[in-house]
Amino acid sequence: MENKIYDVLIVGGGVVGCAIFNKLIRIGKKAVLIDKASDVATGASKANSGIVHAGYDPLPGTLKAKLNIRGSKLFPSLCKRLNVPYKKCGALVLGDNREMVENLYERGKQNGVKVEILNREQILELEPHINKSVTVALFAPTSAIVSPYMLTIALADEAILNGGKIFLEEDLTSCTKKGEIFEIKTKKSVFFAKKVINCAGSGYNEVAKILGTERKKLEFRRGEYFVFDKNYNLNARHTLFPLPTKIGKGVLITPTVDGNYLVGPTSEENRGTKETTYQGLASIKQKSVLIFDGINFRHAIREFAGVRVICGEDFVIERSKKVDGAINVAGICSPGLTSAPAIAEMVVELLGFKDVEKKNLKTLPKYTLFKNLDKKTQIELAKEDENYRQIVCKCENITKGDVLMALSRPLKVHSVDGVKRRTNAGMGRCQGGFCFTKVVKTIMEERKIAYEDVIKENRGSNVAIGDIRGGK
Repeated sequence: MENKIYDVLIVGGGVVGCAIFNKLIRIGKKAVLIDKASDVATGASKANSGIVHAGYDPLPGTLKAKLNIRGSKLFPSLCKRLNVPYKKCGALVLGDNREMVENLYERGKQNGVKVEILNREQILELEPHINKSVTVALFAPTSAIVSPYMLTIALADEAILNGGKIFLEEDLTSCTKKGEIFEIKTKKSVFFAKKVINCAGSGYNEVAKILGTERKKLEFRRGEYFVFDKNYNLNARHTLFPLPTKIGKGVLITPTVDGNYLVGPTSEENRGTKETTYQGLASIKQKSVLIFDGINFRHAIREFAGVRVICGEDFVIERSKKVDGAINVAGICSPGLTSAPAIAEMVVELLGFKDVEKKNLKTLPKYTLFKNLDKKTQIELAKEDENYRQIVCKCENITKGDVLMALSRPLKVHSVDGVKRRTNAGMGRCQGGFCFTKVVKTIMEERKIAYEDVIKENRGSNVAIGDIRGGK
């Protein structure tokens, strides 16, 4: 039971919620974040392309345009501060319709983005394997890539290190306002706060109903992706987009900061389900080869789907007109990841707080995987700690020491996927076939819990439910 009164309570642990939480802690506010999941970044923030968009696509004058541009500028310093991998690889929008490319160029110029129109010869200098049907492209050199889940985790960890509180597996049940204070109840806790922010993503309307704030007309679109083996070089140097349509940016091809390639997504209306489908994956294969030649889908090691939430043509970031002290944040689809740090700034302003960061803030330690250390440091570390001599994940070359490091971070998790997001264990070619039980055993030992209490992702995904045949 929480008896203290927080300045702000945030519902939702995606990248936007964690960016706001982090910002509030850095300006000296008492903030708490709650989420029904067993970790942060378990929704749209783990299942997207990881692209830091340059900002040529949003309509000028919209929140999407303003916050995309601001967020893109904040990303390099933010990722450097949090030790999160970030790479400026540039992007190309490819097609055969020069008028559409020129329209995007003009939009980019209005938004203040560095863009250039390229002819086929210029395109081939950058990307030799572009499909023969492509005759013109928009080049945006400031486009970049990032790990969306590592960014979210780092934002949460740094905030906790500086006094913030995160409570996971909290199911919101009621909210009453007594004077200027919100009393927010979950199935296992009670929280008191002066301000409340709804950043619940796909669960926005369920939370809004409990808070008594405005509900929104939301649209859910599933996006399916292929992930390719790191050993397969697709020979794409930039993020490659087709010309956009009314329903999205289309099936893209992009490198990741982890060394894989992603191809996707689809854009299908649904009610928030995350299954991959034969039809969706077949559509990706058909559309991707229209911009890039020679993709061998036999090298794909995984397919996954994420669900984006759309609320009209623009982001919704507003003070509630129904409940004083509540902030609504809804419909944060693309370019939501890019916009997250700028959304945090905007929310601070809406709350009426001064954006002045505290002095002497603690710096998040640099969590470097053993495989990324220089050889001398590896030898010294392996001599000192036997855990770094034990390989847990062969595909990704992850040691037991790396898993223990992940479990020691400020936000404590006890899920296999939580370890996966922090170390890449299970993200390789065998997709956890070799390392799964080793990760489970390490979690058991470190958290001092039984095998059947370890979960894969969230509550209900227990890796075991008990012994069989009386075995141990």
